[in-house]
Amino acid sequence: MLDYIFFDAKLSNKFKDHLTKVGIEFKYEQDSAFGSVQGEIVSITDETSENLLDELQNLYDELQRELEKILEQNDEGLVMSAAGMEVKLKDGKLCTLRVAPAIVARILTVLEFDELQTFVDNIAKSVEEPDNGHFCHNK
Repeated sequence: MLDYIFFDAKLSNKFKDHLTKVGIEFKYEQDSAFGSVQGEIVSITDETSENLLDELQNLYDELQRELEKILEQNDEGLVMSAAGMEVKLKDGKLCTLRVAPAIVARILTVLEFDELQTFVDNIAKSVEEPDNGHFCHNK
């Protein structure tokens, strides 16, 4: 499954409406694992054609730019001051890393959500298990 994350219901609905219009089946779920911000994950099948995937990526990028504009508004914008990424620590505890929503939105314009999660997991592992050896050595 390919996942698209949204932090704004109107933008998520635009995306889902487009999926319906082009005949792509999807699933969606609310996800509270993003800290104090409720997110929605929209999932489609991996077997979607490359042309449609390109079209969806362009739409998703456009919607992320709309989110940035919403976040830049003062009083009328989305009331969101933090987004979060959940990380499982070495001892098994879950930890939510708070991140400014604008940063998450911007990162998600170039990375898929699972790529961002892998990056965050690598950072957490590096903090928990620092490697003070030479940076350019093989493991």
